[in-house]
Amino acid sequence: MNRSSYHKKIKKDYQRKNLRNPFFHHKSRDKRKISANICVFLGILLVIFLVWFFFAAPFWRLQNIKVSGLTRLENSEITRIIWEKAAQKHWLIFHENNIFLFDASAVQAEIVANYNLAGAQIKKELPRTLNIIISERPYAFIFQEGSALFYASANGYVIKDPAVASEDLKKYFILENKNPGTLIGEKDKINIKSNYLNFIFELNGQLTVHQDLPTEKFIIDQEFNTIKVKFLNGPLVYFNTNDSAVNQVNNLLLVKNGKIKDNFSKTNYIDLRYGEKIYINPDFK
Repeated sequence: MNRSSYHKKIKKDYQRKNLRNPFFHHKSRDKRKISANICVFLGILLVIFLVWFFFAAPFWRLQNIKVSGLTRLENSEITRIIWEKAAQKHWLIFHENNIFLFDASAVQAEIVANYNLAGAQIKKELPRTLNIIISERPYAFIFQEGSALFYASANGYVIKDPAVASEDLKKYFILENKNPGTLIGEKDKINIKSNYLNFIFELNGQLTVHQDLPTEKFIIDQEFNTIKVKFLNGPLVYFNTNDSAVNQVNNLLLVKNGKIKDNFSKTNYIDLRYGEKIYINPDFK
């Protein structure tokens, strides 16, 4: 085999050759890098715009405050708290007057605590309105300490405003504290055991059925397991908080109608705390 025929049989492999233009390759890579940087920049701008739009744009600033459910306070008392909160800073650069940043839960707690309410709910109405729904504690009785009279709720909270109206003294029963110190504690809660308060409500319900047993006031003092009732033009009667209110009222009626009769207004006290052993002073025979 001669040399020329040998070279004829060898084929050139063009597939292994790198035929790409090196200058074209660098330009493509630079363009992709520039495009990526532009996307990142636009993404940052979009985020900045969204943050500004939702947290700083005037479109979301509070303008309207609607208050419902109040009967004892002026709406201005509640709106004042709202606007004071709205003027505060949020995250150092924003303000609470933005409807998204306004801390409704904190304001709800403040309103309830300041005015001793049963509850307060704040609903955000986009884009610029707050609806405040107030739940007041309903009056259940009148609490007396010395010469001071307060409305009180069924769960034992004193309502210091407004002042007790004279016509309500006959509408609600009066519970007087004759302990040496005050029973009004933190957040205007009356420091009275729940079983005492439950018994008083049950006893009042039993007594109101009988028109011949009009009450003047209920009295709580240092005597253990005891609630005293001063009857209108009648005696002071001792009740046991651990015994049935129904049974004790029935015993009172038996004694009043069977033994005391017309001397009810002349009786000093009746003690019903010992079951069938009933003590009367003076003892009418």
